[in-house]
Amino acid sequence: MHNSKTLIKSEHAGRYLQTLCKHFSRKVPAEWDQQAGKVNFAMGECKLTYLKEANALALYCSADSQDKLSTIQRILEQHVTMLSRRETISMVWSNT
Repeated sequence: MHNSKTLIKSEHAGRYLQTLCKHFSRKVPAEWDQQAGKVNFAMGECKLTYLKEANALALYCSADSQDKLSTIQRILEQHVTMLSRRETISMVWSNT
């Protein structure tokens, strides 16, 4: 299993959790509440955790190959960029 994580620091992190999960739920299985979410892509999954005190959103992704993991990362980067038009978000992934 291949895993990676990133941390999005933003005062809008809680909103990003809700919006990302709601958006993805239109095409793939997703579940979420105000603190955490999980999106099941065809190629793997991503768990999202809202860190309120840190104004951050942690993303933990996993897939059975590096190519599939890279695809999930690209999808998330594109959607976060789309949502965060008013602020610059840097997503630096690290393997776990």
